Amino acid sequence: MKTKVNRLFVALALLALSAFSAQLSTAQAQGTAFLYQGRLDSSGSPANGSYDFQFVLFNAEQLGSPVGSILTNSTVSVSNGLFSATLDFGPGVFTGTNLWLDISVRTNGNGAFTELLPRQALLPTPYAIMANGASNLLGALPAAQLSGTIANGTLPASPDFSGTVTANAFSGNGAGLTNISASSVSGLSGTVTAPPGMALIPAGTFTMGDSLDNESDAMPTVSVTVSGFYMDVNLVSLSQWLSVYYWATNHGYAFDDAGVGNAPNQPVQVVKWYDVVKWCNARSEQTGRTPVYYTDGTQATVYRTGDIDLTNGCVNWTAAGYRLPTEAEWEKAARGGLNGQRFPWGNVINESLANYVGDTTNYSYDLGPNGYNAFNPSGGTTPVGYFAANGYGLYDMAGNVFEWCWDWYGTPYAGGTDPRGPGSGSSRVLRGGNSGRNAYACRTAGRTSYEPAGLSYGVGFRSVLPSGR
Repeated sequence: MKTKVNRLFVALALLALSAFSAQLSTAQAQGTAFLYQGRLDSSGSPANGSYDFQFVLFNAEQLGSPVGSILTNSTVSVSNGLFSATLDFGPGVFTGTNLWLDISVRTNGNGAFTELLPRQALLPTPYAIMANGASNLLGALPAAQLSGTIANGTLPASPDFSGTVTANAFSGNGAGLTNISASSVSGLSGTVTAPPGMALIPAGTFTMGDSLDNESDAMPTVSVTVSGFYMDVNLVSLSQWLSVYYWATNHGYAFDDAGVGNAPNQPVQVVKWYDVVKWCNARSEQTGRTPVYYTDGTQATVYRTGDIDLTNGCVNWTAAGYRLPTEAEWEKAARGGLNGQRFPWGNVINESLANYVGDTTNYSYDLGPNGYNAFNPSGGTTPVGYFAANGYGLYDMAGNVFEWCWDWYGTPYAGGTDPRGPGSGSSRVLRGGNSGRNAYACRTAGRTSYEPAGLSYGVGFRSVLPSGR
């Protein structure tokens, strides 16, 4: 007997054009197919079973003209809400313009299709590609433009480089991935396999803030350029926190609070900024990396104890250790390649996309439902990685817990290259919203702050590493 689907939602978990995919070499990227993975909910619970999906490309987020469509006549299996489908709209479709993927679904062979909103954005965003021995890509570049494992100005016998390739460097069937001009490639840095549990956030320029709602915390917008870096794909969980915490307390570190969490795989909370920074240093030392934070500007003593209001001069920004993201890095990462959108996936939010409190009455961009998230009606946190990832593969960049950033809080925030915030202040930046706050707090450009000694449920963090180190 077929199960009738009364209510359906979909969440984007991973969108990777094969021509952009970090797992494909330039020699392999010859098609226009891409993998779509998502989460399907039926009547408030993760769906299970077989479904028909209809995928239609549009040239606009809402109305607009259809560009192409695919009906999957074969069964798509959905297990615990998760599904995967490989789509190919044919050559010449992805030509550097924004497209929107509209998805409709029905129980396999039964009834009419139900449209799933919002449409998902397919943007001409730079992605990291692997160029394993791709001589057409790397051989034309002067050795002076490459860093990493280069000896005497020549490439190694088996080069393994990657770079950020701009979208206008290729289109159609991916053939443009060969013979790319040097000006289209940036960030070449030896072997760039991301550390376990982290994702590469490519270097680039983006617009920080937005003017969508004329909200004071998001304006004025500024142009910011950030260097490439790696970021934890998940919030630091309680189990991850404790694994470093107990090592640290046996190696000269002192923390005022041990942190709490609702379960080992849920985000750590009730951790003040000072302890989080020390934890990053401990994580570095535990894994043999150079610590980043020092007690003063001489950078002679590693920061391990006490509550010290560190300045930018206390930070070894070139060290290969773990640290908190700057506010600019956090927003660049949270956008996942989407510029000018309200959330990491687009301009509207629903409770299949993030753990927050629905309020459809006061926020037109909130599709609800109202109240605490249906996946966690008690209003607490959800496991890290529970909802869909953004375009960079990062989870929980909206909702679940607020995230500490490096910067002192200041307005307006600074533009330029790799800004690191004001030189002093009274509170540090928090970003991202949490499970007890509404959609407004979950906006990618949304900002708030908290005193660095403050302890609160609903506040956690994730760490970053410099790329190529």
